[in-house]
Amino acid sequence: MASLSCSTVVCVICLEKPKYRCPACRVPYCSVTCFRHHKGESTVLRRLLLNPHLRQLLVSLDQGDDKAKLMRTYMQEPLFVEFADCCLRIVEPPRNEDA
Repeated sequence: MASLSCSTVVCVICLEKPKYRCPACRVPYCSVTCFRHHKGESTVLRRLLLNPHLRQLLVSLDQGDDKAKLMRTYMQEPLFVEFADCCLRIVEPPRNEDA
């Protein structure tokens, strides 16, 4: 946990100074509330990744020659869009405008 002392590391949910790391994926978080939020997002992502069709799309994208063209095509698939949105919510959580 020595890397948590680095000033550039922030909680993946609220962007505050983290005190802990997720035991599964090692991302930093600051509180039980943020950990529960992260765990819920991770569960959704895990469920999506169990879908064989999505897994095949990801393999095809990884092995494809024209990745930009494949991304444009795959972004027409609701399942792939749901996966992309889930990933984006994890790496850049939406700001709570009401707070």
